[in-house]
Amino acid sequence: MKTEDLKLFHQIVDTGSLNRASEIFDLPKSNISRRIKSLEEELNILLFHRQNRALQLTEAGTKFYTKTKAMLIDLEASIQEITAPTYEVSGHLRIQLLPFPEILDIGRMIFTFMDMYPKISVEIITSAEDKNMIENHIDIALRVAEGKTLEDSSLVARPFKHASFGFFCTQEYVEKHGMPQTADDLRQLNVIRFRYPNGQIYGNLPFGKNETVEVSGNLIMNSVSLIMEACLQNRGIVFIPEDIGNYYLERNMLIRLFEHIEPSINYGWLVYPSRKNLTLAARTFVEFILAEVAKDPICGRINTDIRGMAI
Repeated sequence: MKTEDLKLFHQIVDTGSLNRASEIFDLPKSNISRRIKSLEEELNILLFHRQNRALQLTEAGTKFYTKTKAMLIDLEASIQEITAPTYEVSGHLRIQLLPFPEILDIGRMIFTFMDMYPKISVEIITSAEDKNMIENHIDIALRVAEGKTLEDSSLVARPFKHASFGFFCTQEYVEKHGMPQTADDLRQLNVIRFRYPNGQIYGNLPFGKNETVEVSGNLIMNSVSLIMEACLQNRGIVFIPEDIGNYYLERNMLIRLFEHIEPSINYGWLVYPSRKNLTLAARTFVEFILAEVAKDPICGRINTDIRGMAI
């Protein structure tokens, strides 16, 4: 069995497309199809169902992929160790990002990473849904959680970033409905709420250090951009990252509420299914991103504070 054919098989599975594998390996599709067919004949099993030009793993193909993944990772790590420092990291990464405003900053980090490692190709998936990483062949994802823990204990989680949250609205909304001073006041007003990827509505909001307040409203969305647009149209109060709120605050488009209470902090995590099956390309990416974030003194301090709390 040729190692290159095995890598080719994994690339097709990881990208979900024979066309994409063709682009990555710079090979004609006919060449790839012939090599996969030869691999099937050598193994005497069918790796893919071929229907309507779509490739779907068979049960045997799924088992073969799972059993050989760790073997390929070990082989690549051994080659790197033997040939360093001349070895160039290669491979394909599928990265899931949440559709938050910070996505542009993270995107720029990814582009810089690609410039440093030109043999690594990247597919970025933007989704607010907590997709099953193994079933969707996602190497690394960004997750957000309130507090210093992540609910999904099946994932390896590395502390990534944090954001302070506060309450904001327009001056017009306050003039029409009054300036809230307490948690009870907030309960009487329209709060535009966010729905998490798991379906939970973010309606029980932190109010200061030790208090929470259950809010309500007539708008629920999972898009930060739409939430902000609704707020700017005087439709309610928003609980958003202070960096976003301050942008509008500086332009006299929003005002800050409850300045006397302590901001709430949410944490971001880089997650992946397991350390054992983390490819060299994925491990290199994780180390690069965490190093970039650590250049920010505040983010670096947060990472140090919760380093021992990663799942």
